[in-house]
Amino acid sequence: MAHGDAVSFYGKNYQSRATRNKNGEISVEVKRPKSLPHWLNHMLLIPGLRGFADTIYGFYMKWWVGLLFLLAPIAMNYRIQAVFDFFTSQSGDAEAGFISGMLIGLIMMTIIIKVTPVSKYHAAEHIVHNLYLQGRPLHAEEGKKTSRIHEWCGTGCMFLLMAYTVIMVFIPFPSWLKIMLWFPFYGEVMMNENKYFRLLVMPFKWITYASQFLTTSKPKEEHIEVSLKAFQSLLEKEEEALLKSNTIA
Repeated sequence: MAHGDAVSFYGKNYQSRATRNKNGEISVEVKRPKSLPHWLNHMLLIPGLRGFADTIYGFYMKWWVGLLFLLAPIAMNYRIQAVFDFFTSQSGDAEAGFISGMLIGLIMMTIIIKVTPVSKYHAAEHIVHNLYLQGRPLHAEEGKKTSRIHEWCGTGCMFLLMAYTVIMVFIPFPSWLKIMLWFPFYGEVMMNENKYFRLLVMPFKWITYASQFLTTSKPKEEHIEVSLKAFQSLLEKEEEALLKSNTIA
């Protein structure tokens, strides 16, 4: 997770946050989050259920993250349906106001992200985790040569939700079913590793990739350093926990 002056990472046993202080130094905080129940860890591995599990996991990470992932498909479904009804019936000032507000909000959000350090820290977060997943050295210089596009970007999920909701407008399912189907759809598009399934959903994956060019910016070395510090601190604590567990066993 990226912040205005920091990057956070979440592991199995710990979570870390590295912050670039006003004096230029980097401070790190590592703490234990709420323990995940075993059933939730297993649920994350089950096709069709992992989207629900990931939403529940959001509450353990940050309560507002879980609430956002829970409420966003509900709000998006009802508002986009209202917009669709407006265009087909040509009535409803409330819907017209929503269209204008949505466009203005999207433009403002994009501008704010681009002119603040959040987009650079967001990119640095992606870069460092990509280095780790690819088994490459965790160094700033290596990070400069690494893509800032990440498979599991949370903001990419919001753009995926917009595409899903627009498509579902044309399918005659009740609203509650459209909302419920979002969670398995999201979970499989974002987390299913089967190569044939990934080919099938690749158009949706490209939506999440393209959206990251709006929500990230090319980071400087100072942003990558903060992300590296957060991730390396987390790795150290997770390795300590694993060693301790193996010693006890």
